[in-house]
Amino acid sequence: MQTTLAHPDAVAAPHLPNPASALTATTLDEAMYVVGRNIHPHRLRVLAPRGGLACLTSALDLGDCALGYVQYGFNVEIDPGVISEYLLVKSTISGQGTVRCGKHTVVSDPRSIIMTSMTEPLNIRMSAECRHLTVRVSRRALEARLTELLGRGLREPLCFEVELPSDSDFGRAWHELLGHICHLSATVPRVLASDEVRRQYSRTLIELLVHSARHSYSQALERRAGDALPWHVRRARDYIHANVADIRSVAEIAAAVGITARTLQNGFRKAFNVTPAGYVRELRIGILHNALQSAEAGQSVTDLMQAVGIVNFGRYANYYRRRIGVPPSVTLRRAI
Repeated sequence: MQTTLAHPDAVAAPHLPNPASALTATTLDEAMYVVGRNIHPHRLRVLAPRGGLACLTSALDLGDCALGYVQYGFNVEIDPGVISEYLLVKSTISGQGTVRCGKHTVVSDPRSIIMTSMTEPLNIRMSAECRHLTVRVSRRALEARLTELLGRGLREPLCFEVELPSDSDFGRAWHELLGHICHLSATVPRVLASDEVRRQYSRTLIELLVHSARHSYSQALERRAGDALPWHVRRARDYIHANVADIRSVAEIAAAVGITARTLQNGFRKAFNVTPAGYVRELRIGILHNALQSAEAGQSVTDLMQAVGIVNFGRYANYYRRRIGVPPSVTLRRAI
């Protein structure tokens, strides 16, 4: 079963992951128990009750991943502390709230998907109208898959980019996959009775996270994959990463590598399905996003844009909003 997200620019996200498992709660203790069992134990505080308590939750266990739906029907604050054993990937179906992971606070609404931290305290506020679908992903399984792909152990904690747009490539693929799983659960539940089928969907969710969502090992994965790239593409990619703040044209990159601009264009399209200019743009937006999230008082959006070589501020502000879901100024305001 699917429902349309409230925001007109957002993409469709699924609803109940397992209608047969739906539970309701009419007291605070009951709500903490049923939601804690479906997602994770937590402390729950009512902020502004609106009528009677009307908690609804549903869950679907896939092994290393589990889908959990929750709505409270009143304004609440959820405090689970540090969830070190799971990554939570939160999709807001309707309403609005906030998610705070350590020093990062982001608005939770249908325009974005939120990735929680596995090393910092988590705090969530949900409005009375808010409905969340959360995928709980085993940290052990994520790290094991990354170790396998990298061919080495992880040298630092795995951290995902906190906020990804629902209409990004990852966001659309994520919601399509969740919608498919929820539809199977609602219409042909016997298909998901198979342990192997559920495990296969769990593996697919993990592969999508590892390869399509941005995280602290994304560049390492790209470098490893790049070992098989043609020499000129690999050299051009390395030149871009080393000089991203100073690059002014594709011709400049091609000249630095010693090839023609056409050869460079063809190589990047074949290797990355993007033009060299598009690769530079995406890299700059990623660096800018990280800089905005860690900005200090007194720093401006313009200063941080200039630091990564952006000179067309208005155009890049639009690029940033399309990829991240909010203007650069909003990210900076939340960080300071």
